[in-house]
Order: sequence, then structure tokens, then C-alpha cells
Amino acid sequence: MSIPVFRWPARVVPVLTTAGRFPLDDQHFESIYQHETHALHLHDYTGKMRMGRREFLLQPGDITISVAGGRTQYDLPEPGHHWCVHFQPVAISGETVTFPVHIPTGAQRRHLADRLAEIAQLHNQTNHNRAAILFQDLLLSLADHPATRRRSDAALDQLLALLDERFAEPWTVPQLAETVGMTQDHLARCFRQRMGMTIPRYLLQRRIAHARQLLAITDLPVNRIAARVGLPDAQHFNKQFRLLTGLSPTAIRTQQ
Repeated sequence: MSIPVFRWPARVVPVLTTAGRFPLDDQHFESIYQHETHALHLHDYTGKMRMGRREFLLQPGDITISVAGGRTQYDLPEPGHHWCVHFQPVAISGETVTFPVHIPTGAQRRHLADRLAEIAQLHNQTNHNRAAILFQDLLLSLADHPATRRRSDAALDQLLALLDERFAEPWTVPQLAETVGMTQDHLARCFRQRMGMTIPRYLLQRRIAHARQLLAITDLPVNRIAARVGLPDAQHFNKQFRLLTGLSPTAIRTQQ
């Protein structure tokens, strides 16, 4: 199951409400936390965390993002501490950054702790603007974190395999994004970066390529081939086929 993602407008400076290092000793998911703000945590303990119906194993250095209104719970074998920043939600529009709600940071743990310590110090000294700008920089850096890129690559691999096997189904980009656990904007951007084209264009090319195969190795009527590759409107199929190949389906078959 794909890990949910968090989105934030790239040009919006977040408004922080809380920043600091706090103790936690919850066991057996006994307490439920639900805030009106988003919350970023850098965990300094092992244990389990629930976000709604999802459960994550935590290791020191893991970052999580809890969305406003969501329910979180913990089960820690031993008490520990975490860095935490709460920030107000905003309307999502324009260019966004996207990253998983659970990111193992590994060797960057100490560096991230230092950054959060500086943010907390500035915020608690009422230097709110500077703290918010540094926190915005942190959010932007998480979108480019290797763990984020690895998950995006895995989601794209899953998508390409899906389109290769089930290209004839009436897919939409929102359906595909939900299937691989990415937002539409992030999926579209990553797909174009890897494949050099949009998802609909790739899907059309896959369908037309299979149609050419069927024209060459079968005597199926063109309208049945069109339906078989997911383009049941014969007129639309002929138009798209000619657009990609420069010839009509009948002309291609004649050349075989």
C-alpha cells in the first residue's frame, strides 16, 4: 500500500504556532492526538505511530507529517523525545511541493535536529518571520530528499507496469494518481520528467502501438481493434492513429 503524501504551496511561508523539543511516553496507543494544525515531527525514539488507519514503524531520525484534523497515536517501548513544529493549514493552489508523510532521514538526523533547534529558538524568541522562512526551507528540502525521490520512482515503476498491462482500461489521471498514492500534480510532474511526455500521451502511444500489432497479425476489423485497445469510438481511433503514425489503420494493414 502506497504511503500518503503531504502537499504544501511552494511559495507560501507557513505560520508556526508551536516549535520545540518535547517528551513522549505513550504506550499501547492509549492517547489520541487531533490538532487544528499540521505537525512535523523529528522522532528520537523507536516505536509505532498511527495516523488514522495507517501504522508506521518509527526509528530515530524519522520525520512524519500529521495533517490538520487527523488522529495520531503512539506506542513506544521506552520514553523518548521528538522535535515538533505545528503550523497552520492553508488552501492548496499554484506550484506545490509533495513528500511522503513518513520519511526515514538516516544520516541526516543530526543535521535536521540542528535545523529544527534553530527554528524553535527563533520562534520562541518571537523572531517568528525568520523561523517561518527557515521552516519553509526545510519543507522544500524534504521534497527533494532521497527517500522522497525513491518513493516517487517506485510509484512511477508501478504506474508504467500498470499501463503496460492494462492500457485498454478507461483510465483517468486522478484514478492513476490514487492507485499509486501520489497527488495528480506530483505524478504528472514526475512522469513528464522521466518519460518526456504526459500520461495521456504515453497511454495513447501504448494503445496505438498495440493496435499496429493487431493490424499486422490478425484480420480483426478496425472497429474491433479500436475497442480492444481502449478507443471504442472508431472515428476517434482513426484520427489518433493517423496523428501518431501518419497513416490510416487500413493503410498500415495494406503495407504489412
